[in-house]
Amino acid sequence: MKIQCWMAGVVLAGALLLASGCANWDGYAGVDNLWRTADVPEWTPGETTADEVVKSLGPPSQLIPLHDETAYYYMREGKTGRGLMLLVWNMASQETKYDRAIFFFDAEGVLTTFSYSKEVLPH
Repeated sequence: MKIQCWMAGVVLAGALLLASGCANWDGYAGVDNLWRTADVPEWTPGETTADEVVKSLGPPSQLIPLHDETAYYYMREGKTGRGLMLLVWNMASQETKYDRAIFFFDAEGVLTTFSYSKEVLPH
């Protein structure tokens, strides 16, 4: 009887072990953060046009119409995570970072100001 209980315990422990697992993931979404490359042009408020920015960076993630300006919003999102999956208990965590650039243009399409996020993702 003791051997049968011991074997049942081993089988149960093995089944629990087989039913568990770990997971890791990472990925990126959004536009390529070309504003972080070494060959990005210098943006000059009052001179740079919206067409020049789009030619260098591609289409923005979002166009935001404002009262008398338009904002071009570029965003790259990076996610990394890990998890532990057991038969009766699961746990996972994920970290999300955003690398952003935003450009403001007047009604004629001339750059008024721009900014990059402090958070930097690899290009």
